[in-house]
Amino acid sequence: MQTTILVPRGPEAAAVRRAGTPARIVELPAGAAAAGALPDFAEGETAVVLGLCGALWRMTAGDVGVYGRVVDAANAFELGADLVDALSRGLPRAMVVNACTTKRVVTSVAARTVLAQRFNADVVDMEGTHLAAALAARGVPFGMVRVVSDDPSRDLPPIEDAIDDLGRIRPLPLAIAFARAPRAAFGFIRDVRAALAVLTEIARALSHVPV
Repeated sequence: MQTTILVPRGPEAAAVRRAGTPARIVELPAGAAAAGALPDFAEGETAVVLGLCGALWRMTAGDVGVYGRVVDAANAFELGADLVDALSRGLPRAMVVNACTTKRVVTSVAARTVLAQRFNADVVDMEGTHLAAALAARGVPFGMVRVVSDDPSRDLPPIEDAIDDLGRIRPLPLAIAFARAPRAAFGFIRDVRAALAVLTEIARALSHVPV
């Protein structure tokens, strides 16, 4: 059975490619734009979404979450139980989580607490529900696995506007945000690097999971 890995382009995609996985790797823009960049899928092909996410509670940087459910303000998707079970059993350090999807990076502890309570969610990302809707509409079986790149105990640099509507990183707003909060930026970069190393491990292990 063929597997396609869907991953945001940039550092996340580079981390997945370092794993040397035999799966097809498709790089997508960040955010809602990801749904419009999906490839064609062969009959019987399975998609696995990989990438990073932020923790809302109980998880810390480097933890691995297999999505059992992903929601936003308008939609909710339950992922296939068989695939969720296979991924959670076959991937190191993985736990099944509830996720929510937002339009922007969530940077404050207070905002994370609100999201956790509103959606009963463990983690947050920017692509989950958009990809779930698009893949479900095509009838493609899919799973989602994310590595936590920042925990809910501290604020991030103010990078809410660092990604545009087309899913591209905006270097100037990112640099300004880091300059405004250098201590937070240092911790954020450290945790992202560690999470990317775990993402490589997950992509490598995925080749041995029967999905």
